[in-house]
Amino acid sequence: MGARKGIPKEVTAEVIATARRRCCACFALSNDVSEKRGQVAHLDRDASNNARKNLLYLCLDHHDQYDSRTSQSKGITLDEMRLYEAQLARYIAKNLPLSDLDVACSLLVSLDRPAFRTPFHGESSLPRFREAIAEAIATVNTGKMADGRQMLSKNDIGDAELRNSLDAIVGALVSLRATFDGFIRTGEIRPCGCGDADCSAFELDRTAIREMDRRRHDLLKAAQQVAPALPADFYGLTS
Repeated sequence: MGARKGIPKEVTAEVIATARRRCCACFALSNDVSEKRGQVAHLDRDASNNARKNLLYLCLDHHDQYDSRTSQSKGITLDEMRLYEAQLARYIAKNLPLSDLDVACSLLVSLDRPAFRTPFHGESSLPRFREAIAEAIATVNTGKMADGRQMLSKNDIGDAELRNSLDAIVGALVSLRATFDGFIRTGEIRPCGCGDADCSAFELDRTAIREMDRRRHDLLKAAQQVAPALPADFYGLTS
């Protein structure tokens, strides 16, 4: 078993939203479909394996029972838990379909990454920064995550006003990328001069730093207005 690794916030949010905070063991064993206080559990009990297919939401009691070393031989097996997870998923799809706001929130999780939070002068890889913008655009437009998972997209949202708000966020992402490209062309963002074509270090003018930070702050503000129930620090806002 490998060393424990933190589960990325966007993956945690997606696991919890998919389960609607329902525990599949409670559902399968007790026909209990109420919301539960719980945690994201590792199906294979390997805390270093944060692959999405290895994660599910369990109530606190069933998580403790499932991870217990002393009870694994007579407790719920991995195959059983996968079956329970599938049973709950079918129930949710039929009886608890995602609301438009749920879909929007799951898409906006793509903004929960350093590319949109780290002060621009602290970006460690500006080429990767540009890729992050493209990935966020693709997620909101098509529902396809950077890791290949497919979710519902903004086109699955029935509320026209909410769709328009997501379109505006996509527009802000496109504008952010265009602004970045413009600073590259003018030299206000430029290679460090070491001569290494693969070097990720860049030199930044103050004007570029201020404008990139302003545009990212406005982008996150717009996202928060779409999903105000999420805490402010989810978007990294400080004002």
